[in-house]
Amino acid sequence: MTDPMKGAFRGLDISTAGLRAEMQRSEVVAANLSNMHRTGNADHEPYRRRQVVFEELLEDALGSKGADAQGRVGGGVQVASVVEDQTPFPVFYQPGHPDADPTGKVQGSNVDLFQELVDMNQIERSFDANLQAMKTYRTMLQNTITNMSTR
Repeated sequence: MTDPMKGAFRGLDISTAGLRAEMQRSEVVAANLSNMHRTGNADHEPYRRRQVVFEELLEDALGSKGADAQGRVGGGVQVASVVEDQTPFPVFYQPGHPDADPTGKVQGSNVDLFQELVDMNQIERSFDANLQAMKTYRTMLQNTITNMSTR
Protein backbone atom coordinates (compact mmCIF):
# COMPACT_ATOMS: atom_id res chain seq x y z
CA MET A 1 0.00 0.00 0.00
CA THR A 2 1.29 3.43 -0.85
CA ASP A 3 1.48 6.27 1.64
CA PRO A 4 -1.55 8.56 1.06
CA MET A 5 0.37 11.57 2.42
CA LYS A 6 3.37 11.08 0.11
CA GLY A 7 3.75 14.24 -1.91
CA ALA A 8 1.01 16.12 -0.05
CA PHE A 9 3.43 18.88 0.89
CA ARG A 10 5.36 18.99 -2.40
CA GLY A 11 3.94 22.43 -3.25
CA LEU A 12 5.29 23.85 0.00
CA ASP A 13 8.67 22.22 -0.62
CA ILE A 14 8.91 23.76 -4.09
CA SER A 15 8.12 27.25 -2.80
CA THR A 16 10.59 26.80 0.06
CA ALA A 17 13.32 25.86 -2.41
CA GLY A 18 12.57 29.02 -4.37
CA LEU A 19 12.77 31.15 -1.23
CA ARG A 20 16.12 29.59 -0.28
CA ALA A 21 17.58 30.20 -3.73
CA GLU A 22 16.42 33.81 -3.78
CA MET A 23 17.88 34.35 -0.32
CA GLN A 24 21.29 33.25 -1.61
CA ARG A 25 20.83 35.50 -4.63
CA SER A 26 20.06 38.46 -2.36
CA GLU A 27 23.26 37.80 -0.40
CA VAL A 28 25.28 37.92 -3.63
CA VAL A 29 23.60 41.18 -4.69
CA ALA A 30 24.31 42.65 -1.24
CA ALA A 31 27.98 41.67 -1.58
CA ASN A 32 28.08 43.29 -5.03
CA LEU A 33 26.63 46.52 -3.66
CA SER A 34 28.94 46.63 -0.66
CA ASN A 35 32.06 46.11 -2.79
CA MET A 36 31.17 48.20 -5.83
CA HIS A 37 33.66 50.96 -4.97
CA ARG A 38 36.70 48.68 -4.59
CA THR A 39 39.24 49.75 -7.19
CA GLY A 40 42.36 48.19 -8.57
CA ASN A 41 45.46 48.78 -10.61
CA ALA A 42 48.06 46.74 -12.50
CA ASP A 43 48.99 44.88 -9.31
CA HIS A 44 45.49 43.77 -8.27
CA GLU A 45 42.01 43.66 -9.79
CA PRO A 46 39.05 45.60 -8.45
CA TYR A 47 35.97 43.78 -7.22
CA ARG A 48 34.34 41.71 -9.96
CA ARG A 49 30.53 41.46 -9.97
CA ARG A 50 29.11 38.04 -9.12
CA GLN A 51 25.94 36.45 -10.44
CA VAL A 52 23.90 33.44 -9.30
CA VAL A 53 23.10 30.58 -11.68
CA PHE A 54 19.99 28.56 -10.83
CA GLU A 55 19.24 24.95 -11.71
CA GLU A 56 16.04 22.97 -11.52
CA LEU A 57 15.66 20.35 -8.80
CA LEU A 58 14.22 17.11 -10.09
CA GLU A 59 12.84 14.35 -7.91
CA ASP A 60 12.15 10.74 -8.79
CA ALA A 61 8.43 10.07 -9.14
CA LEU A 62 7.70 6.65 -10.54
CA GLY A 63 4.37 6.58 -12.31
CA SER A 64 3.59 10.20 -11.50
CA LYS A 65 1.64 12.38 -13.89
CA GLY A 66 3.72 15.19 -15.32
CA ALA A 67 6.98 13.24 -15.03
CA ASP A 68 9.62 13.65 -17.72
CA ALA A 69 11.09 10.81 -19.83
CA GLN A 70 13.33 9.71 -16.94
CA GLY A 71 10.41 9.60 -14.49
CA ARG A 72 11.28 12.81 -12.66
CA VAL A 73 9.11 15.75 -11.63
CA GLY A 74 10.03 19.29 -10.72
CA GLY A 75 11.09 19.86 -7.14
CA GLY A 76 11.89 23.55 -7.22
CA VAL A 77 15.11 25.39 -7.85
CA GLN A 78 18.54 25.65 -6.25
CA VAL A 79 21.70 27.68 -6.73
CA ALA A 80 23.99 25.77 -9.08
CA SER A 81 26.91 28.17 -8.85
CA VAL A 82 28.02 31.74 -8.34
CA VAL A 83 29.97 33.05 -11.33
CA GLU A 84 31.97 36.18 -11.90
CA ASP A 85 30.79 38.65 -14.51
CA GLN A 86 33.49 38.97 -17.17
CA THR A 87 32.45 42.46 -18.26
CA PRO A 88 35.60 44.59 -18.64
CA PHE A 89 36.49 46.93 -15.81
CA PRO A 90 35.87 50.62 -16.46
CA VAL A 91 39.01 52.74 -16.41
CA PHE A 92 38.91 56.33 -15.21
CA TYR A 93 41.49 59.07 -14.84
CA GLN A 94 42.10 60.11 -11.26
CA PRO A 95 45.70 61.04 -10.46
CA GLY A 96 46.48 60.90 -6.76
CA HIS A 97 44.15 57.95 -6.13
CA PRO A 98 45.90 55.22 -4.09
CA ASP A 99 45.27 52.67 -6.87
CA ALA A 100 46.23 54.98 -9.76
CA ASP A 101 48.96 53.79 -12.09
CA PRO A 102 51.80 56.14 -13.16
CA THR A 103 49.55 57.65 -15.84
CA GLY A 104 46.79 58.38 -13.29
CA LYS A 105 44.38 55.66 -14.49
CA VAL A 106 42.37 53.57 -12.04
CA GLN A 107 40.35 50.42 -12.74
CA GLY A 108 36.87 50.50 -11.25
CA SER A 109 34.58 47.64 -10.32
CA ASN A 110 32.24 46.30 -13.02
CA VAL A 111 29.26 46.44 -10.63
CA ASP A 112 26.43 48.57 -12.03
CA LEU A 113 24.25 50.07 -9.28
CA PHE A 114 21.13 50.14 -11.43
CA GLN A 115 21.52 46.49 -12.48
CA GLU A 116 21.83 45.50 -8.82
CA LEU A 117 18.70 47.51 -7.96
CA VAL A 118 16.80 45.74 -10.75
CA ASP A 119 18.04 42.40 -9.41
CA MET A 120 16.85 43.31 -5.90
CA ASN A 121 13.44 44.22 -7.32
CA GLN A 122 13.26 40.83 -9.08
CA ILE A 123 14.23 39.08 -5.86
CA GLU A 124 11.48 40.91 -3.96
CA ARG A 125 8.88 39.93 -6.57
CA SER A 126 10.06 36.32 -6.50
CA PHE A 127 9.76 36.26 -2.70
CA ASP A 128 6.23 37.61 -2.96
CA ALA A 129 5.27 35.05 -5.61
CA ASN A 130 6.66 32.13 -3.60
CA LEU A 131 4.93 33.29 -0.41
CA GLN A 132 1.64 33.70 -2.27
CA ALA A 133 2.04 30.19 -3.74
CA MET A 134 2.61 28.83 -0.23
CA LYS A 135 -0.52 30.57 1.09
CA THR A 136 -2.60 29.27 -1.80
CA TYR A 137 -1.30 25.72 -1.35
CA ARG A 138 -2.00 25.89 2.40
CA THR A 139 -5.57 26.97 1.67
CA MET A 140 -5.97 24.08 -0.76
CA LEU A 141 -4.72 21.60 1.85
CA GLN A 142 -7.05 23.08 4.49
CA ASN A 143 -10.02 22.82 2.13
CA THR A 144 -9.12 19.22 1.29
CA ILE A 145 -8.94 18.26 4.98
CA THR A 146 -12.23 20.04 5.68
CA ASN A 147 -13.95 18.25 2.79
CA MET A 148 -12.55 14.88 3.87
CA SER A 149 -13.76 15.33 7.46
CA THR A 150 -17.32 16.26 6.45
CA ARG A 151 -17.88 12.99 4.60
